[in-house]
Amino acid sequence: MSGRDPGPTAFGVALALLTGRALTSGELAARLRRRGFDAEAINAVRSRLAELGLLDDRRTAAAWAAAARDRGLGPRRVRDGLAKRRLPREVVGEAASGAFANGEEGRLAREALDRWERAKGRADGAERRRAAYAHLRRRGFSSPAARAALFNRPDFE
Repeated sequence: MSGRDPGPTAFGVALALLTGRALTSGELAARLRRRGFDAEAINAVRSRLAELGLLDDRRTAAAWAAAARDRGLGPRRVRDGLAKRRLPREVVGEAASGAFANGEEGRLAREALDRWERAKGRADGAERRRAAYAHLRRRGFSSPAARAALFNRPDFE
């Protein structure tokens, strides 16, 4: 045993990073690069962690998409958020589609509108409807879903 400390290993650093929160393989690679590990070490660590089931982009993306949807974000904002997590395009599409399956977007847009109306007041005039529509679009809901939430309700005049 020598008195020289070899420093942390890429695998050890990766495990420590994954205890904080679920990361995608792209996020993990970026963080390991910032800590000075080379591409060969990073690829080896990512492969090993995937084998152990500790690094799974599809599972991480699906969980993040479901949590974002539950926070009231629409499909566009979910896709944007997943893309920022350094995920491949096909994984982003799968996770976003899974989170908004079977017409969920319309129901969720209506729930987001209900929350907005509780906080801001009823969207009963043209100006209020425009503000509510803009809110739903900023939250990531499509134009058809936002319009349906505003105009396809039993109490709409």
